[in-house]
Amino acid sequence: MKKFIFILLAVVAAGSMQAQPPHGGMPPHGMMQQQGQDNPSDRSIAKRFEHLKEALQMDDKQLEKFAPVYQAYQREIRGIRKDLKTLMDSYKDEEIDHKTAYRLVMAQLNADADIIRCKKEYMRVFKDYLTPEQMSKIFLVEHKRPHQPRH
Repeated sequence: MKKFIFILLAVVAAGSMQAQPPHGGMPPHGMMQQQGQDNPSDRSIAKRFEHLKEALQMDDKQLEKFAPVYQAYQREIRGIRKDLKTLMDSYKDEEIDHKTAYRLVMAQLNADADIIRCKKEYMRVFKDYLTPEQMSKIFLVEHKRPHQPRH
């Protein structure tokens, strides 16, 4: 039973980690010329940046204004997921009792609620940078981003 609970928690945690955007937000377009394109991380950021631009049909000027706000949003979401992963990882080698399993499931649910809260807060900010059509797509873009290999 304990192994089943741990496996269930691991699956739930893995599912939320898969939804996590790759590390790093998207720098403004002008910054891409300043950064060295030889760095694989820079190329990855540039790809994500171009994907966002294409998916939301943004011009360079709009993207440059929106990018810092989007980066802040990405950092907050990553922070929530990182904290959850740290907690889950701290129990991966232990046998889990019912009380701990409950605490871990509640941590996952609270992280999910924090992510929803964050998205709601940023929707109020995004409206100053995006058109209504772009607003309707912004969170879908995250999930349809081309897979980036992790280094």
